[in-house]
Amino acid sequence: MRKPIFLVLILAILSCQSKKSEKPQNAELNTETEIIKPEKLVLNDTVVYLSGDNDLALIKLTLIPNGTFDFYMSIYPEPMQDAEPESDIINSNGTWSGNGKTVSLNFAERKKDTLNLNDLFDSNYKEGNEFKVIDQNTVEIDYSLDKLNIWGISCYKTEK
Repeated sequence: MRKPIFLVLILAILSCQSKKSEKPQNAELNTETEIIKPEKLVLNDTVVYLSGDNDLALIKLTLIPNGTFDFYMSIYPEPMQDAEPESDIINSNGTWSGNGKTVSLNFAERKKDTLNLNDLFDSNYKEGNEFKVIDQNTVEIDYSLDKLNIWGISCYKTEK
């Protein structure tokens, strides 16, 4: 009687080991990864980031569907100055590229003066990961957000 039980135990152990050896093969087949490339962002409409009500400046960042952008900033004069009020205006442009999540703005070189992106896109005023200054001419913005802080001023995204 012991021989048949012993034989059944050996067969059961051998059958379990053969199933264990099949599992890693199946696991290897299921671990294939698919590389998904991010889709290039294509705009059908012009996208504008426009500053909300404030006493500091009017800011307008316009992303144009052809892959270019315009940046306009008019700094309001200080009201308590004795001299004739004068506003500073910054006009700049460049090219943009991006995917559904981020957009890289590459500002054109300025001959007359320099535009400091670290001043415009000040990390002291950013909320989360809304932008990142890459170098002296490039900044990456989070395109999925409806608001962007430029020069500490909330600019709201609209499509035209």
